Formats: sequence, C-alpha cells, structure tokens
Amino acid sequence: MPRLDLDATTVNVREAGEGPPVILLHASSSHSGQWRSLSEQLSDRFHVLAPDLHGYGKSDPLPAANRPYFESDAAIVNALMDKLNVPAHLVGHSLGGTVAVRSVLERPDDVASLTLIEPVLFNLLEEIEDPTRLAYLEVAHGVMVRVRFGDREGAARLFMDYWLGVGGLDAMDEGTRDYAIRTIDRVADDWFGISAHAPGALTANDLRALSPSTLLLCGEQTQPSTRRIVEILRETLPDAEYREIPGAGHMSPVTHPEPVNEVIIDFIERQSAGG
Repeated sequence: MPRLDLDATTVNVREAGEGPPVILLHASSSHSGQWRSLSEQLSDRFHVLAPDLHGYGKSDPLPAANRPYFESDAAIVNALMDKLNVPAHLVGHSLGGTVAVRSVLERPDDVASLTLIEPVLFNLLEEIEDPTRLAYLEVAHGVMVRVRFGDREGAARLFMDYWLGVGGLDAMDEGTRDYAIRTIDRVADDWFGISAHAPGALTANDLRALSPSTLLLCGEQTQPSTRRIVEILRETLPDAEYREIPGAGHMSPVTHPEPVNEVIIDFIERQSAGG
C-alpha cells in the first residue's frame, strides 16, 4: 500500500511488517520518516502503516480551500482503516495526535488503542483561557502573517525557534532546513485548523467520548502550552496511562527515539495481547 488515492489526491504511505495494524501519524513540518526506527522495531510482529499527511513528505497538498486540515487528514486514517479487517493501534505526535483524536471520535470501533504524544490541541487552552495559550497565539499569528506576505524563511524560523529553541532552524542541515521552509504554508494551515474558532473545533467535553485504552506521553522539557494540554487530557481521561520522557522536549520521537519507542511498544504489545 505505498500510495493511497483519496479525494483527487495521492497520499504516500510507508508500510512494513505483518500482524495487528499500527498507524503512525507525524508532526507538523515532518513526514512519515520520523517513525523509521519505531517502524523497524514494530514490523517483526505488527503491520505498520505511516502516511505522509497532506502537503508533507511525498503526499499531495491539502485538496480543498476553506476546510480545516483535519477533515482531509482524518480521511487518510479512515481510508487506511477501511482497508484493514481488524482495529488498528493509532499513534499520533503533535499534529498527528490531533488527527488521531479525530479518527477515534469518528471510528471508535476501528481503534484498538490510542497513543498521543503531546497533541497540539491548542483549542483546549483557548476554551478555558489558559495563560499558556498566549505564547502559542503569538507564534501562530507571526507564522501566518509572514506566510501571507511571502516571508517563508522568517515564518519557519519563528516556528522552529518556538519548538526547538532559538536558532533551531539555523542549526538544521541544509536539506531539513529547506524542507521546513518549503512546508511552512502547510504549517500555517495547521495553525488555522488548531484554533478554537475553526469549524468543527473540539472541546474538552468532546474528548470524554474517547473510548480506547490511551497512553499519553510528554517530554520533561516541553513547552508549557503542550504540557498543559497533556494535563487537560489527563484530567479528561482519568484512566489513561501517562509517561514522561526525561530530558526531552516536544520533538521527543525524533530527539529521544529509544525511550519513546520502548514505552510505545510496551503499551501496544500489552493492548494487543489483552485484545
């Protein structure tokens, strides 16, 4: 299943292994390659599917204007689940976590377990007017304005500095830096869709309907905003398991793959055995 035709677009999908299915969903300004090491470790006993979300990796751009990104990206997950004959384990990081949540709410019977690594559900912070929302809103505004007026490098620098620290973009190798700049328009679409003002924005009450066994992961040194989102999820989903990755920031699956992979694999194996 290397390609998926969907809504007049083509979606690239990395596929490996056989067994119970696991769908891996990447972060903004990333692609399915961020899951390479996890996929390799899972593929000896699981069927791993890692799509490039629209506008990232080798997938076509978002198919329609004036629609939140999550409508089209969740459709990718739903299309993958349509091709499976058993429920899938979903793993979503950052942007991918928001897509995973949407898919679970739309197709609860098709999800065996849910792993969320700092999903950027910033709308939850806006809903309760949490003070940590202010830093996110400032960055989102800056990114969207720079993209609107053609300063893509400036937008990418602002975005990466927020998540990686000052100098985050400039510290990247040339290929990664060029990719971050090239995909920053899609990142702006992500910011629009994450807003509490986007059509179909979720509330904390909506998330109480999440039924699968859930694992929440958070980096010890992540941004206050994403830590607060995870705290809200822990309050909303009291039965969810929680693990903190020592020394890690928001990009823990990329910067700290060994401890992240270990926790995810243990959780999925336990849920698969229990199922």
